[in-house]
Amino acid sequence: MKGLPKRLNSREDYDNIIDDFGYTSQVKDVYQALLNADKHYVFDKQLVSESDRTGPAQDYIVMTEENQDGTEKIVQYKLVDNPDSKMKQLGFTETEVQEVIDKCSA
Repeated sequence: MKGLPKRLNSREDYDNIIDDFGYTSQVKDVYQALLNADKHYVFDKQLVSESDRTGPAQDYIVMTEENQDGTEKIVQYKLVDNPDSKMKQLGFTETEVQEVIDKCSA
């Protein structure tokens, strides 16, 4: 094999890249991508002003969006678990993925 596979479709594929490449920065990037996609932002509510944010910036993002009639509205999105994430589909836990990332950083 010349490099990391372009598609990793099973838990075994992820285990194999560790066996084949060790705990390298490339492997770290692949596992970090799994972890990053485990959460996503969903619409929470419309706000009167940007200062009406409900929580900390990493858990909530506030954006100005344009309505269909051309007026602007301020909306808040909340960071939530993604039940359809590849990490969950493959049966990984956040702890397992983080352990691999940590080993790659050592």
